[in-house]
Amino acid sequence: MNKKTFSLGILTLALMLVGCQSSSSSEGITYVFETPEVSIDASWPTSPVNDVTTLDFYAINDFHGALEHKPESNEIGINRLATYFDNKKQLNPNGTVILSSGDMWQGSADSNITRGRLVTDAMNYIGFDAMALGNHEFDWGDELIRSNQQRANFPFLGANIFDKRTGRTADFALPYTMIDRGGVRIGIIGTIGASLESSILTSNVINYDFVSIGNIVAESAAYLRSAGAKAVILLNHDPDVDSGTLSHVDAVFNGHSHSNYRNLVGGKPVLQASYNGRAVGHVRFTYTATSDTLTYVSSTVDSGLINQNLTENVGMKAIYDQYLDEEINVIKNEVLGEASGYFSKAKLGDLAVKEMLAYGSEFGVKVAFHNTGGVRDTISAGTVTYGDIYKVFPFDNELMIVEVTGLQLKWWLSQNDYVAGANRFTNTLDGSIAISDNQTYKIISINYLTEKHMTSDSQYPHNKTTAINTFEYVRELLKDKWQSAGTLDPSDYIG
Repeated sequence: MNKKTFSLGILTLALMLVGCQSSSSSEGITYVFETPEVSIDASWPTSPVNDVTTLDFYAINDFHGALEHKPESNEIGINRLATYFDNKKQLNPNGTVILSSGDMWQGSADSNITRGRLVTDAMNYIGFDAMALGNHEFDWGDELIRSNQQRANFPFLGANIFDKRTGRTADFALPYTMIDRGGVRIGIIGTIGASLESSILTSNVINYDFVSIGNIVAESAAYLRSAGAKAVILLNHDPDVDSGTLSHVDAVFNGHSHSNYRNLVGGKPVLQASYNGRAVGHVRFTYTATSDTLTYVSSTVDSGLINQNLTENVGMKAIYDQYLDEEINVIKNEVLGEASGYFSKAKLGDLAVKEMLAYGSEFGVKVAFHNTGGVRDTISAGTVTYGDIYKVFPFDNELMIVEVTGLQLKWWLSQNDYVAGANRFTNTLDGSIAISDNQTYKIISINYLTEKHMTSDSQYPHNKTTAINTFEYVRELLKDKWQSAGTLDPSDYIG
C-alpha cells in the first residue's frame, strides 16, 4: 500500500456531534464527522484468494524514539525490531499487518534531533500499515505532523481529532483506512484519548479538540464494513476502551499508559504492549470465505524480544547509520562528564529544579517547579553524554518566569511535582517572612505547566501578563552543570 491509495473523497455526511468538547474553550462549537470514501486499489483481488486466510496483526505503542539497542533497559532497538517483524512476515507473507497505536517519535536524542524523520523512515522500511496519532506526536506542533505525514508510506489516523477552526476532523489525519490481505479487506480506525489534550503543550493543541470516540468508531466501523471490510481493528491511544465501542470492532490495540496486558472482553482481544519497543502485541484471526466468517484464534503480548537473539537487519542498519553519521552522533555523543553513582528519576528531577532555581535567581526567582512526568529516564554511573541528558529531558519545554500571589504559590507547592526552594516557603520566606496571600513572588517553571489550561485559573495559576520566556531548556542547564562540575554525585540530590 502506498500513499496514493488512501487519498480521500467525501462520501456521505454520517454523524454530527453538537457541543462535543473536552474543555470549556470549545463550548458552542459544532463538530461534523464525515465518513470519507476509502480508496480501493485496482490491484487488490476482487475475492479472497484462499477459502481460509490467516490474519496476523502485530502492533507496538509508545515507542518514544527508542531506536538504539539498549539491552540493559530491555530495549531491542530499531535494527532488531525490523528483523522481528521481517521474521513474522516470512511466517505469513500474505496475511501479516503491522500497526502502531501512537507516540512513536518523541523521547530520544536520535528521534528528536531528526524531528521524527528517522522513526518515520524506519516505519516505512519495516512496512507499517497504519499509525494512530498519540499525544506526543503533537509535541513539535501540527506542521511537524504534516511533514512526517508527507514522508510516510502509511496513513496517520485520528478519527476523533477535530479542528476548532473548521468543525471538521484535522486535515493531517484520516479517521480510518482500508488494506487488503489475499483478497480479504481490513478496516483500521485510529483514535486518541478524549482527555489527552491536557498532556500536550497547550499552544501546540490550542486549535484542536479530542472528542469522545464512541459514536465516531461506530460510524467508521459501519462504513468500513459496508465497503467490504471483513475485519475492523481499532488503534486507540488511550489505556481504556468501553464495551460499547468494543462491540463495533474485532480487536483493540491500546496505548499511552505504557502498560503490558492482554485481555479478552466479551471474547474480543484488547492489548497494550509496554513501551520503547519492549514488547509487541499480536492478534490472530482466520477468515473463511465460504461462510463469510471471521474467527478469533489467539492473542498475546510478546515481552521477550530482548531474549530472542535477534540480529540486526542490514537494510535498517544502513538507514540508521546514515542518520547517525550525518546528523545525530556529533550532538548525541558529546561527553559532558561523569556520574559517580546511579541517578534515579527523582534525583534527576531534584538536580533539574536546583539548576532552574540557580538560573532564575538573577531574575528574583524564589521557587522552581518541574513536573514529575517530564523526567523520562535514569542515568547510570560512569560517563555522561548529551544523549543521556536528552533521553531524561526530551521535551522542548521552554523555561518561563512568572509571578504568582502567595495564595497561588501555596497551590503550586501543594502539587506532586519536583520543587526547589520549597523549604524556604513551607512556613516562612527566606527563613523569616511568612507567605502573604496577596504578596507577589516570582517562580520559574516549564511552559508545559505555565500554559496548562490557559483559559482556567484553577490549574497552575499565575499572572500571565508577567510571563518571561527565557528560551532556555532544562537539558541545556544540566549540560552546562555537568561540564562545569566534571563529576556529579547523586548523593547530593534528594530522591
